[in-house]
Amino acid sequence: MKALARTAAIATLAIGAASAQAQLYGELGYVGIRDKFSVAGTEYKPNLGALSATLGYGLHQNLAIEGMLAAGVKDDTVGGVKLELQHSVGVFLKPRVMLSPEFELFGRIGYVESKAKGRMGGASASDSSSDWAYGLGANYYFNNATYGTLSYMRLYDKDGEQVNGLTLGVGMKF
Repeated sequence: MKALARTAAIATLAIGAASAQAQLYGELGYVGIRDKFSVAGTEYKPNLGALSATLGYGLHQNLAIEGMLAAGVKDDTVGGVKLELQHSVGVFLKPRVMLSPEFELFGRIGYVESKAKGRMGGASASDSSSDWAYGLGANYYFNNATYGTLSYMRLYDKDGEQVNGLTLGVGMKF
């Protein structure tokens, strides 16, 4: 949590110091989440889903900073336990390059904090986790302001658990 707060503070300072070339954009997407973990030697691979909203600020034509909020919309049951993502919050640096007027490639590196819940019968438990996250993606511009986006992210990789996300969405420059 402290690392997320530090990253958010640095992001806020960077946005305040940005040049006049900066540009604001937003994205909405669906994230297919693949979790992979083992319990007592048995491997589980639940598939979850979330809706995400990203707000970004272009600091330079090749660098942006982003904040992301996601809420779980698809749960899964593994080993008799119903798993659900409650929410995720993240902050990212986004290096990017335009390959043509319509096609942009980008990377993301940042920090994500998530909260999940497990239920079995009448019992439930919640847990929060956080980790550095990174990934790659591409945007296809339909016009100067609207684009489709596809990205793959490693959201969590600790203690034998890996969480990956594939996001398909739409974005708009303001």
